[in-house]
Amino acid sequence: MSIKIGELLVREKLLSKEQLEEALKCQVIFGGRLGTNLIEMGLLEEEDIARVLSNKIGVPFLDPPSRLMDIPADVISLISGEVVEKYQVIPLRKDSRRLTLAMIDPSDLKAIDEIAFRTGYVVRPVVAPEVRIVLAMEKYYRIERKLRYIHAPHLQAQTAPAAEDSGPDTAAGEADDAWYSAIENEQTTCLHPSLHDEEPRVPEQAPEPEALPTLSMDDLDEQLASAAGRDDIAAAITNYMAQHFDNVAMFLIRDHTALGWRALKDRRLIASFEQLQVPLEEPSVLKITAESQSYYLGPVPRFPFNSVLLRALGDTIPETVLLVPLVMMGRTVGIIYADGEQQTLLDKLSETQKIASKAVMAFEILIFKSKILMT
Repeated sequence: MSIKIGELLVREKLLSKEQLEEALKCQVIFGGRLGTNLIEMGLLEEEDIARVLSNKIGVPFLDPPSRLMDIPADVISLISGEVVEKYQVIPLRKDSRRLTLAMIDPSDLKAIDEIAFRTGYVVRPVVAPEVRIVLAMEKYYRIERKLRYIHAPHLQAQTAPAAEDSGPDTAAGEADDAWYSAIENEQTTCLHPSLHDEEPRVPEQAPEPEALPTLSMDDLDEQLASAAGRDDIAAAITNYMAQHFDNVAMFLIRDHTALGWRALKDRRLIASFEQLQVPLEEPSVLKITAESQSYYLGPVPRFPFNSVLLRALGDTIPETVLLVPLVMMGRTVGIIYADGEQQTLLDKLSETQKIASKAVMAFEILIFKSKILMT
């Protein structure tokens, strides 16, 4: 039986019910475990959560958690990366036939039994925060962490590499201008080869689009109503909209940053899109949409971070783009993006706004489910 950490924290008077509800909303929207969201929101320290779990189930907590960053290679080799990723655990120390195992959820008896069987050791679990486990998984097993874990404030200095000096702003601006010019020239060459001396470049044969399901609006409604998690919401919306537009995408908005969530180009999933980050302190169509909490329909202005967005979507400059915000709790938490011909986007504007409203309702359903399970 999983531990209801939210209920425990309220009972221990470390959280109010209102704070727990806000954290549950963030968990549903942005993913991760409840404890990680509480840490990121600045409501609790990682040690607070570990101690509560430790007291509840009688399992010691890892003190200090930084011990996860200094583990001998022969201990790490006891468990495969596949098992580590599956259960989110890290082998910490071996002593005779005992293996100390750092776990996010020490009540996961299935994980303990499987690891004991695979290693031949008696497993001794200890509680460790999710953020620390994720960072250790990356360090020892090269398991890529999601972007949400890069921004943990008190871990940033220890784990994120220092940014290199990118040179003066003028250099970045010139590189951005060069990209726009190159793309515009390539698109013009494809459309009007007679304007150029050289022969037009013949594009490589593209692979066939993914066999995405054909969805009606009723199908979309059913998928949103039955979504088991936030990624089901993004998949349903982008799959539906990809039937009408060449490029579609969804973004999550957090900590003044637009994070790539899911994108399709010509009905093909853009696998690297989740690595996209666009700061909302700088001008972009994402910034306009997030701050206004209203749709944006028009061309893409020539701003540096607009070029970052367009590169992530396939190195093209669309005629017109449509962005519609997902507004919850008085703030923009996500954005739906599509590009194509202006009239087509205008015709689909009302429908896309309805889809955004239904996405918010789907989030609210997940939040209610989470409150039932976590309190």
